[in-house]
Amino acid sequence: MTRDILILGDNFTGLVTAYRLLHYGYRISIVDTQYPFQPTIHPGTLSKSTEPTSWPPTPHLNENRRIPLILHGFYHSTWALLQELSFDWPPQLSQPACLEFAAEGRKPLALPKPSRMKWIHFLTRLTFFKGLSWSDRWHVINFLEKQWEANLLPNQSPDIESVEAWLITANQSEQSRSHFWNPLCRLFLNCDLSQASLSSFIEVLSQYWFGQPTDAATFLAPLETLSKLETELRQRLINKGVRFHTSNARINIQADAEGIQVLELDEKPFKAQAYISALPPQNLLPLLPERVLARYAYFSSLAQLPEVYGLAIQITLHDIFTSSRLILNLAPFDWITSQPSSKSNSPETIVTFVTMRESIAQEHTDEWLLHAAWSSIQTLFNISSTHSQEFWEPHIIRQVGPFFPCHIGCRSHRPISKTPLSNLFLAGPWTATNLPSSLESTIKSANACAEAVATSFCRNLD
Repeated sequence: MTRDILILGDNFTGLVTAYRLLHYGYRISIVDTQYPFQPTIHPGTLSKSTEPTSWPPTPHLNENRRIPLILHGFYHSTWALLQELSFDWPPQLSQPACLEFAAEGRKPLALPKPSRMKWIHFLTRLTFFKGLSWSDRWHVINFLEKQWEANLLPNQSPDIESVEAWLITANQSEQSRSHFWNPLCRLFLNCDLSQASLSSFIEVLSQYWFGQPTDAATFLAPLETLSKLETELRQRLINKGVRFHTSNARINIQADAEGIQVLELDEKPFKAQAYISALPPQNLLPLLPERVLARYAYFSSLAQLPEVYGLAIQITLHDIFTSSRLILNLAPFDWITSQPSSKSNSPETIVTFVTMRESIAQEHTDEWLLHAAWSSIQTLFNISSTHSQEFWEPHIIRQVGPFFPCHIGCRSHRPISKTPLSNLFLAGPWTATNLPSSLESTIKSANACAEAVATSFCRNLD
């Protein structure tokens, strides 16, 4: 029996899955499918003016740039992989950042740092957080303590209940929900309180706030971190004999009830013992035969997983050096990061504004977005509006993502790695990892997929 494995997708998910499979001694091929990209947002257009203007500067449309990587202390699989690879970018370069919450007309308020006292640091942090009124703080702490004593946390809550309904039960005011809880929810679950699954919210809070005190720390990695990770993984895979293929043609999968029989890549048949998809569900489903989709409800559930693409404004501030910051914001941007540049010898800071709200990109022009970002920079970083155009360099990054929001009921649609087809496996941050879509979820999914493949192979070989 052949011991070949074919992975669809040379993205980070596919690379980590292949890296984990190296330990089992399989022959691995990875295909860059070059699938058509159809984002759900539409590019804004610069508004035209009959008057010549020097501001705002024309932004660079750069799809190769990436948004900053946000790492949390409870990302144990992520930190383990970084330590394991030990490449030229050490994890120690990640800069700690407090969670700051923007308040209209005031400076952002930072959530107090975790206490070293295990199990109570979350409650102490809320006690001294001035972003919530005394009434809201007392109500939520009292509510959590009662649920904690009743052993309701961190147990799973119903996936059919919204986070907003839970917070209303905890007597949280509308202001606290909109200014604190909703930005927190958008950061972790990629959606608003009214849409978000309570079970997913409790799961992430359990790991972020009810684990070790170090789990509640947050870090910003250098912008080039993910690219370096992918480059390092790709080189290690090549050194181990992994083959990379690029396909510009449509992939044809032939399958029956027993599994995938053959995969045609550029009209050439490719047979393997196992096939792994590291593609998002919306890109995998069109590749599968209709009779397979009709036969198994497993695949129809994949179509129910929401997918959102965001937009980012990234501005390089020359001659300015600030500390790393992560600011959770109200509309139009979901969060803002600032990072000192690690490439330039002169002082420089990169500020990134991220929105996952599709309506923002659809309803506003690039000029409006740049004005909004620049206005926020002046407020948040106390920078004068008199700086010249050469002082800042803006970029617009479209097609950020995909993000997979944790909507109510989404847990029932998130699949395990092994599919009903005996030799098809899935990996991706949207699979059943018990975490929202994130780098940690991606790595956990890749690890689980590799283990599922190895287990299946051992059973077949027996």
